[in-house]
Amino acid sequence: MSIHITDSNFREVVQRSQEAGFTVGALPRRSKVGGLACAPVFAERVPLLPESQWKSRIREAEADGVYIGQRWQSDPNADYQNGFGYCWAYSLSQATMACRAAMGQPFVQLSPESLAECVGYRNRGYYLDDALAYASQHGIASRLFVPQHKISKAQWSQQYLDDRKNYIPTEWYDLDGKDVWAATVTALIMGFGCYVGYDWWGHAVWLDRLRIGSNGKIEVHTPNSHGPGNDAWISGSRAIPSMGSFVLRNVTFSTGGRA
Repeated sequence: MSIHITDSNFREVVQRSQEAGFTVGALPRRSKVGGLACAPVFAERVPLLPESQWKSRIREAEADGVYIGQRWQSDPNADYQNGFGYCWAYSLSQATMACRAAMGQPFVQLSPESLAECVGYRNRGYYLDDALAYASQHGIASRLFVPQHKISKAQWSQQYLDDRKNYIPTEWYDLDGKDVWAATVTALIMGFGCYVGYDWWGHAVWLDRLRIGSNGKIEVHTPNSHGPGNDAWISGSRAIPSMGSFVLRNVTFSTGGRA
């Protein structure tokens, strides 16, 4: 059963997350919008749809099976952070796997834990923009070589160093700025997923589709790395991304290994 997050109940959701052991894992971005120079960044090039078209296009996209969440689904068990402050890594891995799926590449379960160097191999939150910059330089290793919930290099196979070169984000849209909501809605309708942070939650998530709620408001969906039964539909001002928000458009092409 999905969680429904609104402007009226979001504090309760945050409290439940904290009680379940999930502390703040997403930190505010440190780069300027469009400021990541490590790859082609299309900061203001999302071809925004007029707001007057949003609801009709949302319904059309759902009927046509356009949303990435209709074409590829994250595994709530494999993509479960288990109390670690690694939402920034889990959601980036989900975004990368989804991008691979959209490109027609074979499925490989990626390991968020392979990004542990970003936080000194500790259980800590991190910046979404810096995590993406790191992944664009080093890649994200697969579960074949970096087991789930193991953040010490001593617990990994040394083959991860070569393996991660197969899974490198190379191109993205930067969604932050005054049009972040319009860009998010547009990107999802175009069939992309969104790697975003929510400051009110201190949480990073991957957004995979839209719908029109029973009250007529636009809602966004996240599989959420808080585990099975915690996927969420978010509406109102709570749905508007912050803290650093991106759309992966391309990753290195590789058949890689399966895990």
